[in-house]
Amino acid sequence: MSTSSSSTQPINIRRSIDEGHGADGSETPALSRDTLAALNEFLSEAQAAASEQSNPFSENWGLSQFWYTEETAAVLAKEVEEAAGPSGRIACIACPSLFRQLRAAHPDASAHLLEFDPRFEALGNFALYDYREPRAVPEDLKGAFRVVVADPPYLSEECLRKTLETVKVLAEPSDEGPGLYLLTGATMQKLAKQLLNLRPTKFRPQHKTKLGNEFYLYASADAAAQRLGGWDGGG
Repeated sequence: MSTSSSSTQPINIRRSIDEGHGADGSETPALSRDTLAALNEFLSEAQAAASEQSNPFSENWGLSQFWYTEETAAVLAKEVEEAAGPSGRIACIACPSLFRQLRAAHPDASAHLLEFDPRFEALGNFALYDYREPRAVPEDLKGAFRVVVADPPYLSEECLRKTLETVKVLAEPSDEGPGLYLLTGATMQKLAKQLLNLRPTKFRPQHKTKLGNEFYLYASADAAAQRLGGWDGGG
């Protein structure tokens, strides 16, 4: 989920209390420890606000947001655009950096974002989404998507079950079956297979922020796996 990162270095105005003398030995004014701490806190908050203004889609770790690298976002966008075909619609559930890549690199793709963070409404084709209410999606989106991609915000069985329920609500009925993609941890492999017969591909998504859990890209179709290097472990 890619966003540009700020190169601004942290501000630190701290100095030693012992540094209260000038080069000529004369005393110079020195702030107390409490005053320095308060001033540093103020400057840090101001710097964070400035960073948010320059990069309005920065990661919000409180919402468990971890953006893909540019390379991963590009691979995913190309894959789902190809799977959808020229007339198919793509639903992105809780993966806004993929949606941003689709909008930027594949502007003709018919993509829609379902996301809890209202900042992304500015990108258009947005529906507010809370995984805890998996069927609470706009009526016109139900059964409307040839491709559905989901990146559950939390690595838990409850979150995966409810997110995949939304996947089923959004996917269009067809003889071939919709193209389904899931981005989540390796620990969810058994449950992903059980719930929607999703299997891990050999492609390994990467994030800008290093995660402690191994991350997989799961898919539903053999054609998708072939484009992504095959099924993991022979699938």
